[in-house]
Amino acid sequence: MVSQQVLVTQSDPAVRDRIDDVRMEVVRLASLTTDAVAAGTQALLDGDLDAAERVVADDDGVDALRHSIEDECLRIMGRPGLSLPDLRFVGIAMRVAHELERSADLMVNVAKTTWRLFPYTLDPTVHRIVERLGRQAVVQIRVAINAFADRDPSWAAALADMDETIDELQKSLYRHILSRPSSDDATVLQAVQLSLVARHYERIGDHAVTIAGQVHYVVTGQRAAVRRARR
Repeated sequence: MVSQQVLVTQSDPAVRDRIDDVRMEVVRLASLTTDAVAAGTQALLDGDLDAAERVVADDDGVDALRHSIEDECLRIMGRPGLSLPDLRFVGIAMRVAHELERSADLMVNVAKTTWRLFPYTLDPTVHRIVERLGRQAVVQIRVAINAFADRDPSWAAALADMDETIDELQKSLYRHILSRPSSDDATVLQAVQLSLVARHYERIGDHAVTIAGQVHYVVTGQRAAVRRARR
């Protein structure tokens, strides 16, 4: 439990500087995550095994940065001179770092799919849908992290609407996969792996929505109602 003595009207300037450093580190973590989404998507589209391996290897840096952010947040929370709004921000920063790290983990799974599908290539429809899923995931992460960095809760509703785009793309990929005849084991393998890929992108979209939703709590101290997309 945080001591009542830290709950001041305005945080100490030195503490605010450390909070701003955390904010920038979370933004840097978001940049690493969007890089992973872009690189993992392109590796799958190109069937590039070397690029897929780089995405997997780079995930260690994402994990290390997440842990560094969490450690600094805990140190800040143990200091006096911290206002309640800033305390909420620091607490939510740990949650945001977790959501970003999980999104990067999902892209590791997408990158590994490149190996599982090799040497088969994606048909034009699958290629187009996966490309759009990757672009949409990057956009949603960027919008979510801008909302967090600016403490602007107005983006939360926009993210809920944007997330329906990923949901629809996921359904489109499912429909295309199911429309193809399962004539051999290779086709079945592709169908299973691509279904998982669609699910990974959909989960990344959910993580972005969660990040934006946390901003409302940072600003107001109250939990926003969760909007669920129509399925």
